[in-house]
Amino acid sequence: MRNILLTSVLLLTASASAAKLQVYPYDGAKLLPGQRFDLRIEAEEVKGFKDAAVTLDGQPVQGLVRTTSKDTSVEWTLRGQSLGTGLHELAVKYGDENGEVTRVARWYVVPAVAGKARNVILFIADGMGWNTVNAAQLVAHPYNPANGTQTGKLAMMSDLRSMASVTTSSYDSALADSANTASSIATGQKIQVNALNVYPDNTADALDNPRAETITAMLRRSMGKGVGIVSSAFGTDATPAAFATYTRRRGEYQAIADQYFKGDVQPDVLLIGGSRDFIPSTAPGSRRKDNTDWITDSQKLGYQFVSTRTELNAATGSKLFGLFNIDNVPSYLDRAQYKGPETLKDFTDMPYLWDSTKKAVETLEKNPNGFFLMVEAGMVDKYEHPLDWQRGVWDVLELDRAVAYAKDYAKSHPDTLVLVTADHAHSLSVYGGYDATKGPGKREAVGVYEKAGFPTYGDQRDANGFPLPETQRTYAVGFAATPDYCETYLGRKEFLDPTVSNGKAGAEAGFVPNPKICAEGAVQRVGNLDPGSAQGVHTADPLPLFAFGAGAENFFGMMDQTDIFFGLARAMGLNATQKK
Repeated sequence: MRNILLTSVLLLTASASAAKLQVYPYDGAKLLPGQRFDLRIEAEEVKGFKDAAVTLDGQPVQGLVRTTSKDTSVEWTLRGQSLGTGLHELAVKYGDENGEVTRVARWYVVPAVAGKARNVILFIADGMGWNTVNAAQLVAHPYNPANGTQTGKLAMMSDLRSMASVTTSSYDSALADSANTASSIATGQKIQVNALNVYPDNTADALDNPRAETITAMLRRSMGKGVGIVSSAFGTDATPAAFATYTRRRGEYQAIADQYFKGDVQPDVLLIGGSRDFIPSTAPGSRRKDNTDWITDSQKLGYQFVSTRTELNAATGSKLFGLFNIDNVPSYLDRAQYKGPETLKDFTDMPYLWDSTKKAVETLEKNPNGFFLMVEAGMVDKYEHPLDWQRGVWDVLELDRAVAYAKDYAKSHPDTLVLVTADHAHSLSVYGGYDATKGPGKREAVGVYEKAGFPTYGDQRDANGFPLPETQRTYAVGFAATPDYCETYLGRKEFLDPTVSNGKAGAEAGFVPNPKICAEGAVQRVGNLDPGSAQGVHTADPLPLFAFGAGAENFFGMMDQTDIFFGLARAMGLNATQKK
């Protein structure tokens, strides 16, 4: 321990309620040896508080800082703590007008082991459940119509060393969002919905919550490894932020942007979408509230800045910062096939995910201690929410090309682990075939079983060799969790939200099917979500995990999402008790 076992007994004069006592880390939390965390104890509904004692493994705890966030609460905090291997028990004994109460939290610190992986390339496809992977496989490698056999496999599904199915949950919900699920991968902890790498607390400040240290921060300080973050989403979005920042509210975009350059990770490579949180408030499109300009200031910190695919591919710096849009990077289909000016606007030279992955690896491998790279296909989720399965699935195909590069890299660098997984699932399902020659929105064009036939994807391909979504026979794909919307069965070159506001205010406000989509020829579907829902939502469905290379044997069977963190630590032999 760093000082949590020093002797002292807390005798405190305030007031508390026996019924409202919380301890963080929570009871049952697992940690790595040396992983830093903030201890937080909160007593709510205080009434005539008499005294309290806090012990860890039977020894009094010293150094707790007492605060009173409101008249009816008392809190104690001790930041930056860590523990050695084994089972640890924190006991809080306190008394008030209601009597004496003891609260116990047991923490499990799992032993570190020698690892094989010097480098890790972790791919996270936001929203990519098993069914989304299956849809991408069916599109990329259609069955042979002569005999129904497979014609190929996605790179992420080929030559597997190990495979797992991953379950998700939040600290406060059975269903999850990207912030808490990515944080579980980053810290090994169960985290609240919308929180990044922090435990709950009873204050309004979203930036003062007790923290759990991320794997990237530990690798940086204890092993001196390089860290890279790549995402096709806007850069302060939940998944990239989970590997470098801490906040109770994922929407603290300005603070997240600042933590990238001021926090405990400070990635060497940051290649992301939206620039609006990194440019001063006076710049068009900015949502900052100050004049900070991270494009300029990052270069003072030694970063080479790039804003186009051309600049990215030519970059040679040892630290790299890239912003490729004012917001999210549009879908692969929009960048490579449709190229609509209303979508691309001024951003006509954006990289593909495989470009960013390759350049990130080339930059990070300059570090003699190895590297950890997280690559997010962030737009899969952002198109599944509005039920645009084609854009979402083609973004999985784009990711798969990046995975193919990473697997080739691992073959020539056998000390590299490549991991492909997701943060949460969506309710997408391939349930039939569709005869596109009959036009949009024809239920009679949906075929099932032998009437489904074989889709004809791949009869036309783009410059990158990807199939075009427009073909005579496609798949009928639907979603289980939806608002009311109009189903056309076919994609469109112009992205459209599935719903629009009903124009009402107050309790009657809600959403109705988008009339532009309905006018194309469509079947109106009655949704199963609240009328106030504009889009589809995440599901509790399990996630795929595919592992290749050094340390792949740490990932198999049924895994909880927090297990990914510990598998990564074992694969890399992470010893967070040391300092590089």
